[in-house]
Amino acid sequence: MQFEKVSAKKVSDFILEQLEEAIILKDFLAEEQLPTERELAAVFKASRLAVREALSDLEGKGLIEKRIGAKGGTFVLPLTINSHQRTREEVRGGWDDMLKVFEYRSIIEPEAAYLAAKRISTAELELLRGFIETSMEEDCTREMFRSLDVKFHLSIAKASGNDYFEKAVRKIRTKINPALDLMPYNENVRRTSYDKHMLLLEALQAGNGNGAKEAMNQHIDETVHAIYARVVVEGDS
Repeated sequence: MQFEKVSAKKVSDFILEQLEEAIILKDFLAEEQLPTERELAAVFKASRLAVREALSDLEGKGLIEKRIGAKGGTFVLPLTINSHQRTREEVRGGWDDMLKVFEYRSIIEPEAAYLAAKRISTAELELLRGFIETSMEEDCTREMFRSLDVKFHLSIAKASGNDYFEKAVRKIRTKINPALDLMPYNENVRRTSYDKHMLLLEALQAGNGNGAKEAMNQHIDETVHAIYARVVVEGDS
C-alpha cells in the first residue's frame, strides 16, 4: 500500500491555499477589496493571527496589496501585471507536470461538456452566452476577459450535473491559470476565443454531446500549443 506522509500544516496554510485559489480562479477580481481580517477569521473560524499570516504570504507572492488611508484595506492585484516575471520561469520549469495537467484536462472537460449537452438548462445556456458576449465588449479589460473565460469553463462543468467534474475542473484551472495569464491580450485573441466558445455553446444548445466533446477537445489542444509557443518557444528565443 502507498500512504502519504503526514505533514503538519499550519492553519494559516489552509487559509492561504483557499484564498490563493479564489484569486487565481478570479472569484476575487483585480482591484476588489478582500473582507477584513475580522470577517475572514469568522469565515474560516480561525484566529486573526492565522488570517494575518496568510495575507502576508499572499502579499509576498504579489497577489494582494495592503493600502492605508480612508479607502484603505487589502486589495487584489491584477494577476497579469507581474505574471511574466512571476510565472514564466515557473511554468517552463514545471512543463512536464503542466503536460500531465493538460492530459488530465483532455479527459475531464470534454466528458463534462458531453454531459452538459444532455443536462444543461436554458438559464445556464443564457449565462454562457452572456459570458461570451461580455468578453467582446470594447471595455472588457484583460483581467475581466480572463475571469469570463474561467467562469465559462466552470459553468460548463457545473452544467454536467456532476459535482466531481465541477471540482476537478476547478482544480485544473487552479493549475493552468498562471500559464493562461501569460497569454497575450488583443483583438485576435478575443475573436479566436469567441469563435471557440460559440462553437461549444452551439453544440450545448443543440444537445449535441459528441459535438460539444469534440469542440472542447479541439479548444484544449489549441490552448496547449498556444501556451507552449508563448512560454517555451518564445522563452528560448
